[in-house]
Amino acid sequence: MSSNHSVRESTRWRDLIGSNPLLKPRGRHKGGNRNDRPVFSGLRSGLLSLAMLGILVGQAIAPVDIFPAQSQPVVNNRTPSRATDGRVSSLLIDNYGRLWVGTWRGLIEVNPSNGKTLFVVNLPSPVVTTMLLDDYGKLWVGTASGLFQVQPATGKVENVAINLPSNRILSLAIDRAGFIWVGTEQGIVRISPTSAETYARLPNIPGIAANVMQIDHAGQLWVGTLEGIIKINPGTAEITARIPYVAGQIVQAMTIDPEGLIWAGTPRNVILVNPATNKAIARINSVTGRDILALASDKKGELWVGTRDGLMRVDTDNGEITATIQNLPSSEINTLLLSDRQLWIGTRFGLAKLNADVKIFDSRTSNAKVIYATP
Repeated sequence: MSSNHSVRESTRWRDLIGSNPLLKPRGRHKGGNRNDRPVFSGLRSGLLSLAMLGILVGQAIAPVDIFPAQSQPVVNNRTPSRATDGRVSSLLIDNYGRLWVGTWRGLIEVNPSNGKTLFVVNLPSPVVTTMLLDDYGKLWVGTASGLFQVQPATGKVENVAINLPSNRILSLAIDRAGFIWVGTEQGIVRISPTSAETYARLPNIPGIAANVMQIDHAGQLWVGTLEGIIKINPGTAEITARIPYVAGQIVQAMTIDPEGLIWAGTPRNVILVNPATNKAIARINSVTGRDILALASDKKGELWVGTRDGLMRVDTDNGEITATIQNLPSSEINTLLLSDRQLWIGTRFGLAKLNADVKIFDSRTSNAKVIYATP
């Protein structure tokens, strides 16, 4: 953000748009909130402005077990081959509960209980960048050198032979009609999940690279690029909005919370976007200046923030950090996956798991369970 939008230390509440202070607290949320704390809000030109505070209030603790990665026999034509150590870049749980871990050295299935490597999928390009599960139960795997489709039960790999703007795949999304959106470093295409036929091309999007993509509760496609966020109507493949006050910033992480709000991570902040107004309405001051690499949310009022130097849980009602996680394989958090209130944490040197319902304790420490540690 430009300097005139920054939050000064002496100002407790400040509007993202311009330098005017936010409206003061106007009472409690109608339904109440945790600990009956005030929700700071105000209406300005029809926009909701949330006050984001930056106060560390506590952390959590959990028992630790470490399971080194191991190999098991070949089953269903999936052949263990190369060593699969390397940063964890993408995580996915399929319809049968299998945990797939994409790394910079390949795609593996990992036993979620003990961290054993069950199988290695032999991809022509080993650097996995993103994954997606389609409506037919197939894995779509984006890599640094192409797009591939994998049958989870057999490990069969098929090259998706389409004319992409670039073979470096950065993101994948599936719309309500079941079509696959492929984000590359030079634009986006929309393809059929069965025939891979191309139905739309957007090679000249603002910001060029589609770093991250998400489908919101209304079925609209949100794309984080090298120059902010754009919104696309999947039915027409038209760009319907470019989000002010985020334009010009690199957006490298994105999630949609249970209320349908968009959270975007940049190299120096987390920004909140209202999808109804297409406006950036707030930021989280407690993480200002940190390089945001991953975001996740599956519970109202809760946001997990993965950075280059750690993982924390933030209360989105007030911006307070409510937990800072320790005992990770690496402090660099590359990807996050929430499933059944278990948080899977992909780092530079392995995979960890945490109960997302960790409590605040006086110990001020929180320990994740290391599932897969790379050499």
